[in-house]
Amino acid sequence: MELITPRLRLREFSEKDFQAMLELDSKAELHTYESFIPYTEETRQKLDEYLNYQQEFPRKSYVLAITIPPEDFVMGIVRLSRNWETIREWEIGWAVHPDEWGKGYATEAAWAMINWGFTEMNVHRIVAYCHVDNKASVRVMEKLGMHQDGRLRETRWLNEHWWDEYVYAVLEREWKNSTALTGF
Repeated sequence: MELITPRLRLREFSEKDFQAMLELDSKAELHTYESFIPYTEETRQKLDEYLNYQQEFPRKSYVLAITIPPEDFVMGIVRLSRNWETIREWEIGWAVHPDEWGKGYATEAAWAMINWGFTEMNVHRIVAYCHVDNKASVRVMEKLGMHQDGRLRETRWLNEHWWDEYVYAVLEREWKNSTALTGF
């Protein structure tokens, strides 16, 4: 699977992406609101998991490398995973290398995945979760036309403390009727 946007190429992961993933995993800034375990072994396990998803049928998860053409170096990850089959709900997530923050790449990559989910996968609802203090992710979700569905109390364990998280969502009918469809 591959998605092309005006500035990005989103593609399946391959074995050659291990070093780039290790570089991403080593960036502590990426883990401010997530667990941080910068181990080579865990990165290897994640890459193997991403490669295994490609063999599933039907697929329950799509994890794509974010690259900036003409280079093919992984500078981020965008993921769309089935949450709840009965109601056709999928969850989206993303991470972009800190050197690329503030350029709109997370929003652009997530927009492409959401649009693909609604237009090609018959998805009804796409959700995203974030730590309540993660203002950058909240901005991305709101730029995507997602609405805050609620605040989940103490659902995230981080740095020896419980934290709340937000849940945002966009429905298929909202996406089709929104200005978000204009894309990038």
